[in-house]
Amino acid sequence: MLEDRTKLAFPDKGQTTIPLLFEPRVLRCLAAGPGGRPLTVLLDTGTDTSAIDLGLAQRLGLRLGEFGQGQSATSDTVCFTETILPWLRLGDLTFLNLFVLALDLREAPFHVDIILGYNVLCQLILHIDYAKLSLRLSHPDLGDNESLSLSLITLPLTFFDHFPAIPNAILAETIHLATVTIDTGSNGGLTLGPDLAAQFGLQREAEAVKLGQGAGFTGSCEVLHGCASSLRFGSLVLRDVAVDSPGAGAGDLRREGRANIGNQLLARFTALTLDYGRKLCLLQP
Repeated sequence: MLEDRTKLAFPDKGQTTIPLLFEPRVLRCLAAGPGGRPLTVLLDTGTDTSAIDLGLAQRLGLRLGEFGQGQSATSDTVCFTETILPWLRLGDLTFLNLFVLALDLREAPFHVDIILGYNVLCQLILHIDYAKLSLRLSHPDLGDNESLSLSLITLPLTFFDHFPAIPNAILAETIHLATVTIDTGSNGGLTLGPDLAAQFGLQREAEAVKLGQGAGFTGSCEVLHGCASSLRFGSLVLRDVAVDSPGAGAGDLRREGRANIGNQLLARFTALTLDYGRKLCLLQP
């Protein structure tokens, strides 16, 4: 097993701002890396270890380890190996010896070469400006003074495994959600695991439920769709919330107590800041 020795080389000012590619409602940007061509990078707070497309890793001649099987949001049989990407540059920020899992990303519903997950995002402050379509990546020692100077909604940040989450939400004024993970790799609204979906009444035989297909990095699955009147975090209330749940299958989103919020709801705000070190979630209305 390779050791994760990823390092971040910040510019002198301690932060960089880059354009956001927000179609289809996920956090992507362009980056420079080995091979001499632009790479499309997804910043995904719903991913633990960063990843690279297996075909790209092979074309770059990266040294690959033995293959194993892991779990994704919708599958328990994801084939992967480990490798090290020598460098990757986003704006003025450089990732050195980036530890990544190499897996087949060809089935992703949008183009992506590299996914940045918790093992690098936890080393910075992630500021997403949905209004200006930009990302600001800051050194954790800086704090986020620009955001803190605004009139913001401040929520405590906790973690479900390594996924950043907001604790103690209330769905439709009756259902307690112990944690709601924040998933910038999702273009959905609120996703519920089967146990919480059953409490809410989001089941195949329910009258108002619609069936659809959802796509992830490792394939697609049936999805149940509904709508909730409200989702409450403390004094903050979101109205008319799109709710979904994966149908029969496997994966992380089918674990007991899983609730996950994606960009369909997050983008209702002007901006979102995730400060991993200080355990703060800052929302600009």
